[in-house]
Amino acid sequence: MSKTLEVFRDLYLRGPQEKRKDLRAALMNAAGGRWRVDLERSEEVAKGAITTDDVLLFRTQATEAYPEAGLTLWEHEDGYYVPNIVPLETGQLTHAQYNAILEDFIKEIASDTAPQIGFIISTTHGHQTIEDWVPEDAAEKLRRFSGAANKSTGASHPSDEKRWFDFIVSVHRSGAYLDADRLARWLYEVDGWDEESAHSLAARFEGAVALLKFYDEN
Repeated sequence: MSKTLEVFRDLYLRGPQEKRKDLRAALMNAAGGRWRVDLERSEEVAKGAITTDDVLLFRTQATEAYPEAGLTLWEHEDGYYVPNIVPLETGQLTHAQYNAILEDFIKEIASDTAPQIGFIISTTHGHQTIEDWVPEDAAEKLRRFSGAANKSTGASHPSDEKRWFDFIVSVHRSGAYLDADRLARWLYEVDGWDEESAHSLAARFEGAVALLKFYDEN
């Protein structure tokens, strides 16, 4: 079983803030072929989000690898980032489709324009391990819990519960953020838990971390 999980990649365009408008114009000018800029939808998204941040929506035609979709660039403190890519028809994108669209945007639009204006293209990997989300010691504690636990009873046995709590406290102390949905996917797809148990544990994790944070703050 694979020890990595396929995830949606992140994209950031980072550079001098005073040149962000130049980057915006260059990205718009670079749109062509399968890609075009949708300024009307860009304004609608910004108004819907009640934000003064600059929002720029690109549309891409369908290919054999993915359906027609919209990619949004959102203003960031040092450039732009991509908060989401969505299909323009019904349904949702797979991780592979999402990442293929992101890669095509980089290739066709960003790669030749951003560096010329002084912006760096930064992306995350499409396949990640648990160490990409939490420190190594917390990841080891999760593996220790998952490897020793009775997967039919979750963390109900006192020894399993102790190892589970050890993992939660380790994540909390580190200050790392671990999304509950991603933890559930990891437990189910990588560590072999059944889907219901994985989501139950992830929900317990989310509640425990929130409680620990509240305790620290009060």
